[in-house]
Amino acid sequence: MIKSKKQFILIILIFCISIFLLNQKNYSYVSANGSGQGYEDPGDGKANCVSTKENSIIASYIEEGGGYFLNALSNIMIISNRIEMSNINGIDYEELEKIMDIALENIINAKATYSILIQKAQATPYNMIVISKLKSFDYQFFMTDYSLNNDIFKEVEGYLKSGDITGTFVRIYNSFIKIEGLLLSIKNEVSLNRVPTLAKIWEVNEDASNTLIFGQYITRIFYAL
Repeated sequence: MIKSKKQFILIILIFCISIFLLNQKNYSYVSANGSGQGYEDPGDGKANCVSTKENSIIASYIEEGGGYFLNALSNIMIISNRIEMSNINGIDYEELEKIMDIALENIINAKATYSILIQKAQATPYNMIVISKLKSFDYQFFMTDYSLNNDIFKEVEGYLKSGDITGTFVRIYNSFIKIEGLLLSIKNEVSLNRVPTLAKIWEVNEDASNTLIFGQYITRIFYAL
């Protein structure tokens, strides 16, 4: 009964994530979005503009990279579901390997997109009006008011309070590298028709979830500015 309930919850969770990912417009509200306003917009011809309009080039790469990452997260949840239900249904290793390939393709695309994003961000001056707002933002009140995860939020605060927006992109990029490595390791086991090591499943779930929360906290702060 308990196992059936767990399976039902997992299926519902995966279904909700899948529906969420089908709505492409949602990408612009989840993973590090809004941070494009921290850079000068080359389209307006004004340095240090007071407007909080986003740098459209940087914002587009954030959205694209976030889209690939959220797809990878959905794939990881499906992989976890297959492992969770393996005692009842067994494991279709051929199917699982295909899901692994899709997850890897998505995280590799996310990584490649963020690599370009970082290059663009490093070559673009910051919008100092926005940087000033980030430095004076009341992070402690925001974290307490919304009951946010202390460890992850403090990491976000460390970057944004010092005005290092680009540093958050690098941090997310490095998370993608780690997630890719874990997925490759899991795929190697699956390709040998072995049940993946649970420790690796747990770790990739935790890293992907923490990366999602990290990016979402960035978005929430920029929306609060």
